[in-house]
Amino acid sequence: MNKKILFPLFLMGMLLGLPQFVLAAENSQEQSSAWKAETQGWSIQDHMTAAKAKEGEVQDLQSRVQQLEARIAHYEKKPHFDPKGMQRNSMKLIASTLKGDSEILNQRIAWHNRQSDQASLRE
Repeated sequence: MNKKILFPLFLMGMLLGLPQFVLAAENSQEQSSAWKAETQGWSIQDHMTAAKAKEGEVQDLQSRVQQLEARIAHYEKKPHFDPKGMQRNSMKLIASTLKGDSEILNQRIAWHNRQSDQASLRE
């Protein structure tokens, strides 16, 4: 293609993609605030129950991450099973996503614990 045509197409792509990137960041903030608004008015027992449920989810995620890391180590020891590294890289991506989800759940557990502590101080 001609450079005169390629550059404007590139600029149009950037202009179309940028608002979606910005909106995605705002959407995650809205989800977080909506989640906190949803949990307002919960009792101490509700917060403790939610924290315990999230702890179980975190343990499940951590066991899945450990299984993936074991498979990754297997492919690193025997690279001839995955010569292009596609399976290994995809497992690394999945493991990092699961670790991120685990971090989010840990933050929510801490928030529920703080809320239950604050509610018990009020009583």
